[in-house]
Amino acid sequence: MGTFDHAQLRTAFTGDAELGYKLRGLTARVRIALPDAPFDVLVEDGRVEDLTMASGEADVTISAPHEFWPQAFSAPLPPPGYESMTAGLARGVKVTGDFHAHVAAYQGAWQRMFILLREAVCGPTPRRPAPHVPRETDTAVGRYRYIEANGEEARIYYEEAGTGPVPLLLGPTAGADGRQYRYLLANPEMQRRFRMIAYDLPYHGKSLPPIGARWWEGPYKPTRDWIMNWVVAIADALDLDQPFFMGCSVGGQLALDLAAFHADRFGAFISLNGWYDQPPRSKVINNDMFRTPSVSEDFPMSIILGGTSPNAPEVSAQEVYWIYRSNFPGVYAGDNDYFMHEHDLKIDGHLIDARAKPVYVIAGEYDSSAHDQEHGGPAVQARIPGSVFIEAEGLGHFAPSEDPVGFAATILPILDQILARTSRTTTE
Repeated sequence: MGTFDHAQLRTAFTGDAELGYKLRGLTARVRIALPDAPFDVLVEDGRVEDLTMASGEADVTISAPHEFWPQAFSAPLPPPGYESMTAGLARGVKVTGDFHAHVAAYQGAWQRMFILLREAVCGPTPRRPAPHVPRETDTAVGRYRYIEANGEEARIYYEEAGTGPVPLLLGPTAGADGRQYRYLLANPEMQRRFRMIAYDLPYHGKSLPPIGARWWEGPYKPTRDWIMNWVVAIADALDLDQPFFMGCSVGGQLALDLAAFHADRFGAFISLNGWYDQPPRSKVINNDMFRTPSVSEDFPMSIILGGTSPNAPEVSAQEVYWIYRSNFPGVYAGDNDYFMHEHDLKIDGHLIDARAKPVYVIAGEYDSSAHDQEHGGPAVQARIPGSVFIEAEGLGHFAPSEDPVGFAATILPILDQILARTSRTTTE
């Protein structure tokens, strides 16, 4: 395991603006329990006052198995699974202390401490430069449409760009909205190939809850069918002819479920970071925690920030965090219930005919679904004849928004394959 200079780390901790902002209001002794050199970070009213040898009782302890640290400190660009506290959860990384007052409320600070510690040992993580948005093609148009599904009516917001002959519906990640696709909507090559439509489901983004829904009386808990029916209704209301569907995370699960239950309505299914059945963590995480008023709303959103790729542009990764923080509390938890508990191709996979309609799963190198042979993307290809799995080097869980340039370079050749396979070209 690498070593670090305590004076250098003290300077990094005391001078880091992001850490200082995320510690605001906290007074605590925070222990980073490295196996051979545990130390304490003394925080007073949101300011890091000092770093000392570990002693006495700590209010918060950050720990991990002994074998975790050498991998986490192995290089400026760490191997997948060791790049953040979020990724490390599956490898035994823990934050212990008063859960409500310290662990959940300051999750963003613990994540930032971990990153600063890594950089003190390995040097700065190499990140891609901030993406450039071509202003001349950043011309997406936002509209509202009254749409009916599930016996309800909602005023649905969507943004549209592109003059290509093939409609492409874009499904965002859990608890988020169509803003995640703003770079893709502005991509001139995508505009030439597709008529792109990034929608906000009811309860998300600029789409309010369905008309007449008494949403203030209970939690948002969608079912798989409820979500699928809205997407089909959007396609119907916009009179889309065999649109391609591409979704990320919960949208990736949705792409696979639409392939199983609504294959006749869509022309192709592209699942970004979708799973075959249920992510293993679904058996240990209770999403009701993310609906509980006493748990900081920043807790799940800081976990999400930690789930972005380590080499993604910093400004883009932080934009993912912003979009998540700006949606209504509890919506992420509701979508996540579907993502983790209702999608299951062990039960429904036999309904997918991936030879009749293309079914592609693209998982980022820094997304655990890419490496899980039993439950993740590789299992889709292994168990659904005709489906295709592709691991995208360097990308993470929120690829369209966290690394739009890297994502576009990956997805365009894949979409061209699908266009050729379906005989739907840009000259239609």
